[in-house]
Amino acid sequence: MTIDKQEREWELIYSEIGRTLERFGKDDAFGKGDYLLVDDNWGNHQQKIEVQNLGLIKPQIIKLLQKILAPYPDWEIVVAIDVPKHEADWPAMGLIIRNNEIIDGLQRQYFPTELQNIQYEGSRRGTDRD
Repeated sequence: MTIDKQEREWELIYSEIGRTLERFGKDDAFGKGDYLLVDDNWGNHQQKIEVQNLGLIKPQIIKLLQKILAPYPDWEIVVAIDVPKHEADWPAMGLIIRNNEIIDGLQRQYFPTELQNIQYEGSRRGTDRD
């Protein structure tokens, strides 16, 4: 893939993620919103979202993000949990969304009761090779 193609796809996917997430919350780089859609393109095939509001990891929202990747089989969206006031006492965790699977690295025991049983269609637990 050429750099031009990567840049073009990065911009298209980034914009679509932004349009999708703004329906559910506020983008904010300083932890005062619901999420941060990272706007750094490091040249790889990845987008990153830092989630501050756990409501954004509901299965229907994750499914919408996965649909964005349908035409982009080489791309993934990393969803990192970054809840304010829990940076020090919660371990690193998140999801990797690909067009054909969701790699689930969430540690639900830290979540409020209503989110501890969420499941994602087509998901699997992460391994050390992910």
